[in-house]
Amino acid sequence: MEELTRLYFGKAAAEREVALNPDRFLETYLDRWNLSDQVLEHEKFLILGPKGSGKSAAAHYVALSWKKRFGPESVFFKPVDFDELNRTQSPLASLDKSLVSGEVTHLTDSAWRLFIGIRLLDSLLEDGSCNLTREPQVLRFVADLREAGLASDDYPQILRKVRERRGGVRVPYFSGEVTSRESEVVSREQLGDAIINLVARAETPNRHLLAIDGLDKAIGDNDAYWRTLASLVRVGDNICQRLLAARNNSTYILIMCRSDVFRQISFSDGPKIAADSGIHMDWGSEVQDPNSVTLWEYLAGKARVHKDHLLGFLPKHVTVGSGSGRKILTTRYLLDFTRYTPRDMSLLFNTIQRHATPYAHLTGPQVRMGADNFASQHLLSEIKSEAVGLLPASVIQKIEFILSELPSHKFTKEELASALSGAEISDDISIQKLGEYLFLQGAIGNYNATSGYVQFYHRRDTAGFNRRGPWILHTGLTYAMNIPFSSS
Repeated sequence: MEELTRLYFGKAAAEREVALNPDRFLETYLDRWNLSDQVLEHEKFLILGPKGSGKSAAAHYVALSWKKRFGPESVFFKPVDFDELNRTQSPLASLDKSLVSGEVTHLTDSAWRLFIGIRLLDSLLEDGSCNLTREPQVLRFVADLREAGLASDDYPQILRKVRERRGGVRVPYFSGEVTSRESEVVSREQLGDAIINLVARAETPNRHLLAIDGLDKAIGDNDAYWRTLASLVRVGDNICQRLLAARNNSTYILIMCRSDVFRQISFSDGPKIAADSGIHMDWGSEVQDPNSVTLWEYLAGKARVHKDHLLGFLPKHVTVGSGSGRKILTTRYLLDFTRYTPRDMSLLFNTIQRHATPYAHLTGPQVRMGADNFASQHLLSEIKSEAVGLLPASVIQKIEFILSELPSHKFTKEELASALSGAEISDDISIQKLGEYLFLQGAIGNYNATSGYVQFYHRRDTAGFNRRGPWILHTGLTYAMNIPFSSS
């Protein structure tokens, strides 16, 4: 007989889950968005969602599902994680206006086309079935790019090389067939375009997927960083459209970006690209029945049990408060400790497992203990880490102090202002900006005495934010910070 302590609920990081057991990851993945087909048809290339929503997992799922569909030897997956590259290369956050500004947007775009193009070309040259591998001129061309530093993993270095505007580069000319006699000379600004043309017309029966991730793990709090990300999204959309126009069925790109980071990117086509070519991995919604939330399907899928079977492991109610207390439906109680992301659910249930007794029914006190530990060990640290680059460093350092100074679970604008003043950073951020950030991250919600219930999850925008207050603090944070539920 199955029991809760023996079930698998996933890992916090998709990369680790895939490395441990790729077959299990693929079999237990909940694909709500038909990702595999949408990417295959060049319909989508941009994966948006809050931290922990499964963006990195989406790229691995697409690659593994294609391998199952077309055969493991027929799919070439090339992940580029800027978080990993930041440890050995120049981080994107280090870019400044001397390299990236409104006056040189075309150069930033050119560098991204080159950066992406060379990685796609590298992948194709690893494919023995691709016609480019039989052309010595193409192989020499790539070798020359490496020697010139134009094929580096370091994007800032490529941008510097493009900005140098030195002499032209000889590129194999491609008009349906590459020959050793045909080539053309292009400038460094045009080099990325020429490589994309080469990639778009390459012929192979196999699939090549380039996934760009880790853009939001080292956010730079400067205009150059946001312009660089805007350029990447703009170029990604252009490449996707060119591959579609060329009827290319072999080469694909995916770009993963946090929705709160994407919100900071300002360029005219941003909303259109997000709407037409983006997949929003939102799991939170205003659902009155907590048992109908899709995250239970996600968790049951990971555990390889039916959703009703999973919910059957839980006590029906959890008792909170002193004395006889009040009973809260366990599913609602647990969801209120999360911000409606798969990562939160996996971490929460892994924590509860550690407090459960093998071969015994899970009890309300065990649920409460697991939820409390999840909130104190994971939730608060996530809130702080997500703020890097989006809030001033002084505010991030004091965010725990600010929240702990709130008088109760429900608080007013004036009480938040008092907490901010007590942290002595009132000059670093306005009440409105801090409130908007906490609302976007699902750390606070609008309080309405008549609604009786507030759901906490990441929002895409602040359109629904009540800037006058009062507000209510996330339930998990309330427990983690030991804040009273009543001011009396």
